[in-house]
Amino acid sequence: MTQTAGNYAKALFELSVPEQVLLETEKLLKAESRLMEALKNPTVSLTEKERVADRIFPEETRSFIKTVCRHGHAGLLFEIFDAYRAYAKEQRGILRAVLTYVTPPTEEQLRGLSEFLKRRFGKREVEFELTEDKTLLGGFVLRAGAFEYDRSLRGSYRRLSNYLYGGERA
Repeated sequence: MTQTAGNYAKALFELSVPEQVLLETEKLLKAESRLMEALKNPTVSLTEKERVADRIFPEETRSFIKTVCRHGHAGLLFEIFDAYRAYAKEQRGILRAVLTYVTPPTEEQLRGLSEFLKRRFGKREVEFELTEDKTLLGGFVLRAGAFEYDRSLRGSYRRLSNYLYGGERA
């Protein structure tokens, strides 16, 4: 995420635009690729872009879309929406974690990992993205923020190899 997208996302959050309205705005942009191209196109006048925004987008997002266009950042809109969702979750105390596994975890294992992460990060809730990766050979890798907890066989083999052959110790 770029700093610019992050700044716009925070501003959007401060405007208290309902998430459902943002989803609707995003769907409009995705459904009609020519719309996004027109908003990004520097040869389309700002007046025309503002007219389009007034006709097409929900009232709650019109001013925001116009501001983004005015500053020439319409190409960042999808990135801004992604950054908004991440920032909104952070503000609500929700931690996003990526769990990469060989064998899918049970509900009990997910609850245990969730409790571990809530204590470690002081969050109220954990939202998992689950990804299967057979190249791990066994075990799992858990990522949350800058934290990585590698309990995979591939990671264990790598750490052992580094230790035995004089590489840095992992």
